[in-house]
Amino acid sequence: MEQTIQSKEFRFLTKGLRTIFTIIMVLMIFGLTMIGILFVGAIFVPEKEVNHLLAQGSVAASFHLDGMEMVLADKVAKNIQYTKMNIMKLLFTATIYIGLLLFIVVQVRNVLSNLSRGMIFSASNSRRMEWVAYAVVVLSLTVGAFRTYIAYNVIEQFNLDKLLVGTGVIDGLNFHFTGINWTLLLCGLVIWTIARVFRYGAFLQDEYDATA
Repeated sequence: MEQTIQSKEFRFLTKGLRTIFTIIMVLMIFGLTMIGILFVGAIFVPEKEVNHLLAQGSVAASFHLDGMEMVLADKVAKNIQYTKMNIMKLLFTATIYIGLLLFIVVQVRNVLSNLSRGMIFSASNSRRMEWVAYAVVVLSLTVGAFRTYIAYNVIEQFNLDKLLVGTGVIDGLNFHFTGINWTLLLCGLVIWTIARVFRYGAFLQDEYDATA
């Protein structure tokens, strides 16, 4: 009786987590679709038309950086100049970043689907978890560069580097595109280890099924 209850709780947990990851997956696909629409718009809409609309309208701008929100002054926001190439580079970088995260979400969702069906120690789960581990390791090596490049494009778009230097408070801005996120790297190694454990469990399960 107790094992039956625990089995039901486990299936309920995996199905609930699968639903959450499904929602996240749908939102990320929607986000990529919107980025694709913006990318196509950036290709075909002339810069002059966008800058004309910005000059005619009221513009408020702010951006977030590591939990800090910076709200630009009105005189700075009104002087924003739309540059097609910078926006396209920003959208392309965001697409790669979100695409990598979407790959991880899809693999985790597939693993949860197998777990909810009672497929725990299987070669499929092990393989998908290894893919997640490799993706997290890649993310740990590139997330700093992604975020820095996005910040660089935003600052370049608003000419914030020249404005900040012009205040005399700082001498200049430096961007570091290299670095390792050690937390993500450790998570990737842990996931890879668990994937290997699952692979060995799948091997033992196959051996048991063959001799039973």
